[in-house]
Amino acid sequence: MTLLYPDCSNNNWSSTQDAIDFLEQLVPEGFSGMCHKVSEGNYYEDPYWPTVQQWCQQNSLPVIGYHYVTTDDPASQAQTWQGNNGGTVAMLDWEENGGDLSNLAAVVDAFDAAGITVQLGYYPQWYWSDQGGGDLSGLANALVSSAYPDGAGYASTIYANSGGNSGEGWAPYGDVTPSAWQFTNSADIAGFTVDCNAYQGTDITVLFGMAPMPATAPDTSSTTASLEAAPSLSALPVQKPQHRGGRRRASTATTK
Repeated sequence: MTLLYPDCSNNNWSSTQDAIDFLEQLVPEGFSGMCHKVSEGNYYEDPYWPTVQQWCQQNSLPVIGYHYVTTDDPASQAQTWQGNNGGTVAMLDWEENGGDLSNLAAVVDAFDAAGITVQLGYYPQWYWSDQGGGDLSGLANALVSSAYPDGAGYASTIYANSGGNSGEGWAPYGDVTPSAWQFTNSADIAGFTVDCNAYQGTDITVLFGMAPMPATAPDTSSTTASLEAAPSLSALPVQKPQHRGGRRRASTATTK
């Protein structure tokens, strides 16, 4: 079974109501959880995170927050996460402006020292390669890859057209096999265009570090779960993303 979940930030919303309207449609459209930005560097707290976190908790929708890694002092980055009530489990987003592998390791250590588990690592292969490669094992409990081989449209259709459970985003790198794959930044979900990830498993709380890990690996031979009603493939737009499969998601706030 394959579960899909969106990945959003302040860049997706114009108001708190936008975020709420989006969240209210996730389960009806067949999505299994939510990932949302909490903080960036040592200077930015996403103003929509508290609303998203509270709504998900009140409505029993699994949610995990992420921190956008920069080269700011690692301990101060962990403090920024805590300042926005990110919680004790995090995803780190290591890409543009994230420094080299040693900087990432220092941020992981700082989060660990602050009592924050780095459950997920969004460490795109293109950025990892740009930084000279290296061993990613031990830098998160689970790796999230990034590659956008198809165009825009309904998430389930994009995933299928991108190769589904045999797509390029599942290929190992850095001595780690991805546990999730961000396969698009152009999914039409609840009327918004957002990033979307796939997880080959039956319980998203396992991926998010909210439940014990299963004793056996998930069955990767099954096809993606049936999600939102999609139009025929001929009706879908086919434009390609304009960058290499990593999302340029640094904050657009004027704080930096």
